[in-house]
Amino acid sequence: MEHYLIKSIDQYRVIIAHARRLESLLQDADSAALQNYTEELQRLQDDAGVNDERVFELYAADSEYWKQHPLFIERNELLEQIVELNHLLLPRIRGIMAVIASELAQIKSGRTAVAGYHRPVTNLPAAARGVG
Repeated sequence: MEHYLIKSIDQYRVIIAHARRLESLLQDADSAALQNYTEELQRLQDDAGVNDERVFELYAADSEYWKQHPLFIERNELLEQIVELNHLLLPRIRGIMAVIASELAQIKSGRTAVAGYHRPVTNLPAAARGVG
């Protein structure tokens, strides 16, 4: 069990370090970098989830012992840090999403307005349109 706890602690430290990079990525607004960030975060979380399944299996066998174990306590503290980071970043992400949604709505509205200025395309010969 200690092996799995140590691995879990290492994985959550990497996730925390990764999450701290998000703030600068949001400022840069580089969509490719954000895509890479998201894919890497998903991979890190998936890996941690696989290891956590084993931790939970072993924890269930003797929860009273493991609940007091220093490695288990450290792991829980790291999970609390992740939750805190999520609470700090979520309002910023929502704000950025609102700005992007507003900009998209303006672009769509602009396209609709510009589309009104175009003449309809027709397949009729010029003589049939009264030209020529």
